[in-house]
Amino acid sequence: MKKYILIGLLILFIFPVNSIGSIEYYQIHMPDQPGPYQIGHFRIVYNVPPFGKYSATIRYPAKINGWLAPPEKSHGAYPGIIVGNGFAGSDWNIKWIPNHLTSHGFITLCFTPPNKYLGNTTQWSYGFIGGIDKLFEENSRILSPINELLNLEKIGVIGLSMGGAGCIEATGNKPIIIDAAVALAPARSNSSQSAAINISVPIQIQVGNNDSMVQPERVIPYYNIQISNNTIKEYLEINGGNHIGYIDEFYAKFAEWIGLDKSHGIEFSEQHRISSKYFTSWFYYYLKDQDEYYPYIFGIEAINDYNSGVLSEFKFHLP
Repeated sequence: MKKYILIGLLILFIFPVNSIGSIEYYQIHMPDQPGPYQIGHFRIVYNVPPFGKYSATIRYPAKINGWLAPPEKSHGAYPGIIVGNGFAGSDWNIKWIPNHLTSHGFITLCFTPPNKYLGNTTQWSYGFIGGIDKLFEENSRILSPINELLNLEKIGVIGLSMGGAGCIEATGNKPIIIDAAVALAPARSNSSQSAAINISVPIQIQVGNNDSMVQPERVIPYYNIQISNNTIKEYLEINGGNHIGYIDEFYAKFAEWIGLDKSHGIEFSEQHRISSKYFTSWFYYYLKDQDEYYPYIFGIEAINDYNSGVLSEFKFHLP
């Protein structure tokens, strides 16, 4: 009898029961490295008045990599994350972010706004909210690859620059449907600053200390002033990182060549690694409820990065 009890305990340790009652292989995956999942994908379009049609790619954990690949359903429902690029950017030149997150077991929707040259952060905000609605719609559509694959109670948003400001605006205006947010070098607008005051869910803000397009001094007021101290919040500066270092490496190199930003102080791949370490851990902790990622965002891992100079600034507030 003792033998079978020990075997049972071992099975529960390796295959614990998750929050929705299914059995899932469980282990800690390095947040700055690709995750264990293959990636399926498909294109969609959704309309959000008054701005119009947003085009997007939905990515989901799959059995193999590829277009409309069979979804991986054995691990239960996956949290959803909406991803938005910045001014003049498209979903296809920031695809490293949704690819990375999907490989870690998140369903992502990465969008391009109807007018990517429009200087209105509300257009990006509507893209996040409309993207969430579209994920819900696809989750309920019988023939969709993500049919009943989405955890409707765990939704995150992450955006860069204008997309970062739109992410803040959407989170402040729709706190009921968004559970966690990450803003990468967020731009500033009256509407995003006003909405930031209303944010009540955990939010992480990143910026490169070598960013000449959205300088750290323009970003830090979100953390210090606009976002309430009643909210869980975190601010970090990547030492040597710049603005274009948040987009795909090929386009970052081209943008640097034509002089859009200061020269990078670290390799673009290294900026991706550092950034993904923090935003992936943030979403693991707040969307998957995995406490093991606490050291990466609040504990020894983050403190070591700050003390060693990987981060030039790092602070957080836990009410």
